[in-house]
Amino acid sequence: MTQCGAEAKATNVSEVTVRRIGSSFNQACITQKSPEQPVFSPAMKRSATVTNLDDFDKRVVRRTVLGFYERKEIPTLHKIKEELKENMSFNGCIESLRKILTEIGFKYEKADGHKFLLEKSDVLAARTRFLREMRHLKQSFQNIVYLDDTWVNQNYTVGQCVTDAKSRETTGIQPPTGKGSRLIILHAGTKDGFVNNAELIFQAKNDEDYHKQMNSTVFEEWFKNQLLPNIAPNSIIVMDNAPYHSVQLEHVPSFSWRKADLKDWLEKKGVQPSDDLLKVELYELAKKFTVGKKYRIDKIAEEAGHRVLRLPPHHCQYNPIELIWAQVKSYIAKKNTFKMADLKPLVKEALSYVTPRNWMQAVQHAEHLQEEDGQQDVAVDHFVDSLNIAESSDDEFSD
Repeated sequence: MTQCGAEAKATNVSEVTVRRIGSSFNQACITQKSPEQPVFSPAMKRSATVTNLDDFDKRVVRRTVLGFYERKEIPTLHKIKEELKENMSFNGCIESLRKILTEIGFKYEKADGHKFLLEKSDVLAARTRFLREMRHLKQSFQNIVYLDDTWVNQNYTVGQCVTDAKSRETTGIQPPTGKGSRLIILHAGTKDGFVNNAELIFQAKNDEDYHKQMNSTVFEEWFKNQLLPNIAPNSIIVMDNAPYHSVQLEHVPSFSWRKADLKDWLEKKGVQPSDDLLKVELYELAKKFTVGKKYRIDKIAEEAGHRVLRLPPHHCQYNPIELIWAQVKSYIAKKNTFKMADLKPLVKEALSYVTPRNWMQAVQHAEHLQEEDGQQDVAVDHFVDSLNIAESSDDEFSD
């Protein structure tokens, strides 16, 4: 259990509320802990934009909405907003809530002339598949590896400056303006800690986008040369759906393809399409020979005796490394000198202070979330199945 989780249990309030109320206290606690026992908390100071929630708060929003159906109640925006005030001190307006719900995959559907706020079927299906496959794979695979990348800016800081209320003077370390240069960090871990020799840290070029730096070439090289040689045989490898994780073995036809390309693709599959077929007919024919998406990384993993499992969209909280990144960044924020020459050694230092116990706690927390969501999905499914739902052509939120 995380520190915030223990405090939540002791005070009988939600963990999210403890994180938010105690965000400044958490930073103070970090300075009092020994290096061997860093504070384990995902609490991070977010921007003032109400809709800019972190993944943990988005999960609270999702479970709050589904919780109404679990109790056999119909949620409305106003009811959800009031409950979120209690669960996570949400102070946004109804319009902010609409945007958040849209972002995490909710829409309105009609049943018996009324509108019901429901999770989109593709989001629900992706979560259900992940949870079911995870349960199934655990019976055959002995080790679970969680990987992810993140970044930290040269001028990264959280709550390091304090303003004296009387003198109006700012004391403490004051970061320079702007974000400065950026380091990209790629790593992986298990319940026993970080994977040995899997750390990759490199500086992004200022004039290039992050995803041009962290690309499929970099990721695949790291995956083959640093990850696979250092993990246990017969492992499940959990990752998200980033484009550089999901390069396909072959291009799957789309309607944007030219007729000549569609015909060529079909001929390579052993099909001889008639010359008089229209483009739409060629495309429909091609779809019959398209059997799902197959990815390069999955094949590389399978050839090494492992299995890749991708997180469902909007569910980063299922990856315990998200909590580890929060811990690492809290450490960096406390000690950052805002000098690029010092940043990489500081990142390495922060990573070294993450203990196997931290990883064990993070994995247990992620598994607990998965178990909770699986149970809630069953309860919600029973109630939603009783509704006579016809999909609405109007996806706009109303109340």
